[in-house]
Amino acid sequence: MSSRLLLGVLLGGCLWLGTSPVQAQKPTVVVMDFPGNGGSTARAEVLRGLGDEVTFETRSDAKRVLAVEGEKVSSVAGRAAVAEELGLDYLIWGRVRGRGSAARAEIRVAGPQGRQITELVAGPPGQSKGNAKIRRAARAALAKAMRVAPPERRARKAEPVTVGEIEITVGEIEVTLGEDAKPAKQAETPEAAAAATVAGSAATAKPEKSVKSQKAEKAKKAEKRARQERYAPIFNILGGAGGRFRDIKIDVDDGSSGTATRTYKSGVYLDIVFRLELRPLARNRKSGLRGLALEADGDFGVGLDTETPGSSAKLSTKAWRVLGQIGYFHGFEKSELGGLIGIGFDALDLEDNGAMPSIQYLFLRVGPAFRYFFIERLLYLRVDAGFRFPFSYGELADRFGEAKGFGFDAGLMLGGELDVGFSYILRVSSDYFKPQFSAFPSGVVPGLPGAAQGRDGRDLAINFNVMVGWSF
Repeated sequence: MSSRLLLGVLLGGCLWLGTSPVQAQKPTVVVMDFPGNGGSTARAEVLRGLGDEVTFETRSDAKRVLAVEGEKVSSVAGRAAVAEELGLDYLIWGRVRGRGSAARAEIRVAGPQGRQITELVAGPPGQSKGNAKIRRAARAALAKAMRVAPPERRARKAEPVTVGEIEITVGEIEVTLGEDAKPAKQAETPEAAAAATVAGSAATAKPEKSVKSQKAEKAKKAEKRARQERYAPIFNILGGAGGRFRDIKIDVDDGSSGTATRTYKSGVYLDIVFRLELRPLARNRKSGLRGLALEADGDFGVGLDTETPGSSAKLSTKAWRVLGQIGYFHGFEKSELGGLIGIGFDALDLEDNGAMPSIQYLFLRVGPAFRYFFIERLLYLRVDAGFRFPFSYGELADRFGEAKGFGFDAGLMLGGELDVGFSYILRVSSDYFKPQFSAFPSGVVPGLPGAAQGRDGRDLAINFNVMVGWSF
């Protein structure tokens, strides 16, 4: 009697194991680094936000896979390799742009194929409200990813457990009681058993379903709030000083079938400089709009004097220039490439004399620009080049005839921004104009002091300066 009772208990336990509901598996996720100022805080808040909803794989294992494959997390192939190797349902990565109260964490979610499913932006990291927004955004991003691309449920085969002569496998029940015992009826196929188990779970989990629907509703609201958030622009203003050298040569007819050259050499003089950089849509949710750039440069000479040849008299001299541009930059992993177009004005105002007139160039500038970030935004190198098309030469055309020509410039900047907002730039640049003159409209040289028929000219300037400023 006791042996039959024991057999009944064992069979009942086996049946309970085979028919008990299978709990829903949590999605498997890895959270990668968030480059940028406050990136470690942003990643920590993402982990906190998803802590109760997912199963985490380690970041170090993911980095090891990327190193072996020779890929980066920014590539689809790299993310797909990590997901396949670690058995991931989703991979989360991103970055932090900006700093201080304008800093925002971009949270991106990719599926097992490595393709991005969704992206949300929240912050700033490091502030209590910003951290809470990052946690909500992380949950909202995951909820959206699960709606768009539900995680694949992989069937996990349990290892058989043997107790005496009884062998039990989850999903299948096989009981062996000696040679004379009849084999138990084999259960349905694993697929059918899984379907029956899920159906049984659904029938007994109505309260749980209500809780899940409430979480989904909260996630939708969090996602909506993240979408409605507006972000401040990147603003960087700098000022400083440096030196500027100006060398001008104009070839003219001397009135006797010969030529003469009129020159102007300033020597190195003090130059006060200003610069403004603005990215008004840098925090926009549409990545295609973030590269819009507005830039302005200005400077004026200090303590500049001009002496006429053969005389100790000094001419009143003023030198100043401005340039405003609009452009677009496309960001890559550690660099950005773009182009700028704008209007500039370069003036050298000299007191009336019989040799060299004042010069005013009003010109259109267009050209490419490239920036490479060595250490995030702490240290970067920028290279600029541009063509200049003057459409007004001022008094230069009045003295030497109608002028046309071209110009170009090139510049090299080494700069960066600290987390507290301090910014700096070291810049070396060169400007060049080549005016070419034709006859005066009347064919007669006007009676202006120092007027003559011009042939061509050259105007070269070399600049070097240091600027410091503030950015946010």
